[in-house]
Amino acid sequence: MPAFSPYTIKHLQVELVKEILLPKGNYYLVFWFRQIPIGHLWIEASDSPVSFLSLKQKITDALSPALNYYLEKYDHEMNWKRYLEESDFAGIYNLLTHSFEQLQNDLLTEINDITVVICTRNRPEAIKQCLQTLMGSSDKNFEIIVVDNAPDDKSTESIVLGFPGVKYILEKRKGLDIARNTGARYATHNIIAYTDDDVVLPLNWVKTMKQCFNDPLTMAVTGMVLPLEIETNAQFIFEKEWSFNKGYLPMLFDHSYFLDHVSSGVPAWDIGAGANMAFRKEAFMIAGFFDERLDVGASGCSGDSEMWYRIMAEGWNCCYNPQLYVFHRHRRSIKDLQQQLYYYMRGHVSALLVQYENYHHKGNLDRVYKGFPKYFYYRLKNYFKTKENRNNSFIIPQIKGCISGWKYYQENKKRQRQDIFTFPENLRLHVSVSNLTVISVIIPCYNQGHYLKHAIESVLQQTHKKLEVIVVDDGSNDITGSVCSIYGEQVKYVRVERVGISAARNIGVKFSQGDFVVFLDADDFLYPGALELNLYYFGYYPGIVFVSGGHVRIDEKGNQLPLTAGKNTLGNNYLSLLQGNYIAMQATVMYRRDLFYHFHFDPSLRYCEDYEFNLSIARNFPVFGHSGIVAAYRIHSMNTSANKNLMLAAAIRVLRKQERLLINDEERKALQSGLKNWHDLYLHS
Repeated sequence: MPAFSPYTIKHLQVELVKEILLPKGNYYLVFWFRQIPIGHLWIEASDSPVSFLSLKQKITDALSPALNYYLEKYDHEMNWKRYLEESDFAGIYNLLTHSFEQLQNDLLTEINDITVVICTRNRPEAIKQCLQTLMGSSDKNFEIIVVDNAPDDKSTESIVLGFPGVKYILEKRKGLDIARNTGARYATHNIIAYTDDDVVLPLNWVKTMKQCFNDPLTMAVTGMVLPLEIETNAQFIFEKEWSFNKGYLPMLFDHSYFLDHVSSGVPAWDIGAGANMAFRKEAFMIAGFFDERLDVGASGCSGDSEMWYRIMAEGWNCCYNPQLYVFHRHRRSIKDLQQQLYYYMRGHVSALLVQYENYHHKGNLDRVYKGFPKYFYYRLKNYFKTKENRNNSFIIPQIKGCISGWKYYQENKKRQRQDIFTFPENLRLHVSVSNLTVISVIIPCYNQGHYLKHAIESVLQQTHKKLEVIVVDDGSNDITGSVCSIYGEQVKYVRVERVGISAARNIGVKFSQGDFVVFLDADDFLYPGALELNLYYFGYYPGIVFVSGGHVRIDEKGNQLPLTAGKNTLGNNYLSLLQGNYIAMQATVMYRRDLFYHFHFDPSLRYCEDYEFNLSIARNFPVFGHSGIVAAYRIHSMNTSANKNLMLAAAIRVLRKQERLLINDEERKALQSGLKNWHDLYLHS
């Protein structure tokens, strides 16, 4: 095998592409429009200098996908193709300039404060260079936290103390995801960005990161990771076969993407790399912290991808943006690369088993027990046919990593993730209400457009006038969208793709701006004084966090049915809810908005998700219930509550989840009473 020749990395602005003249050698060319990467090209060793003319077609192929994405949407399709064919790169530069001006105008103007967390261990010089780069950032409005993870000495602390304003945190427990969680707990801003101490950050990294969170549905962002050098065979192989570069086009990984792949195993690892990622702080409240069984210092890898998996499973979006880029120094030796791939596969298998543990999606098990054996069978088969294959030395470490990952999970599956967030003090404060208090009414809707108009009208006709209506269309294929369009700016319309009732409610909160929140199902409606009455009780009992009222049942034609529900409750309502769901109808409840996202509806629950939600809140805060009728519950053939067996199983499951939280005999007796009451309700009714 011939000796490896290093690849020279050259960064070329698009308008200067025609000036390419390269001496003989290996090259990795990265093409840019200003500070935006738009393509790359590998050039193998040649015996003569390389000019633009000899590379024209390859350059055209490399640039076309990004140019098509950035230019076609602004009606430049014919121009850019002609310019590229004619090698008019100055013309292409002008088109890109115009397009990105329009793109910037299209972005929302949301401003985000950001915390940058850098986890490090025994690498003082690396952290010094990383901090020096961040200090030169074009955007100065951000917080820096360095988490020193189980260090052997105080050298990192000494370095960090030399940078005024940088927060130093010592985390004595070893593990990357332990350090990441520690950083999240100490972060004071809404956006938490992570990078590694061995990457080189561009000066616009912080500014670009902030712009990536303009969509309220986005809970996680990743970016491009480019090689800092390709000087060794190991670095070349890694960049060719396992690159962190996920391409030059922005990509959306939403719940629809999740559902498309869940049966075969969602490839969450395609979303990006942990060296260049960020999260809304709410993501940790919704999906939980990083699983500390994963990644470096534990299983070896995949703590980031398992977190992205949870975010998508909960109904939120992960976004990959190539405009957010960093440079990474890959492992230099074959031995180090073999070890890296061993831990990649070890962590990957562990993460798949953790994902199954959390959600019971069978695709994760299929990938472990069917996909990997098949993959390695063909790799080994190819090994004996083509022994000169350069990557054969990596098969055995990967197989060993898979086996080790399975064993690691079996030994650690009882160490389940601990998600601990202290409640903010403002939830303990009393509220103040008036006729100027804004209430957000969130209406999730899936193919119930024929009822939706009545629901919306019942909100708009409220005696309390300071309100907003948010309809979350959960992938309907009926008239839901057109019904909302009738109301113009009176109704905020948000469309998502089959995330389910829990996630739709959580998403609605993200788009809301009120001080209080009500969730109204599309097939139900509120009585005119509902919001005013519930708000009155917040004024009377300002220390409560939610108030519930009574409701009536109606048939499909609007006729009232027997049995009304509603209960006056003040005191330990957690005990009352353990004994049964006295609230009964979600639309009767008004919440303080600042409860979210310290609490959220659990998307893994198809039934009784509101019961579980209200139990969780009442266990921690005072709530109040009254018997005044505020809403109507419509009985029809599609009601989920009609399936008594499923409802009973769901209610029992919710109560069983509370068992480990009970702290005294009174609570334990209340739960036992609740189990009996639910059985009596559904088995004898």
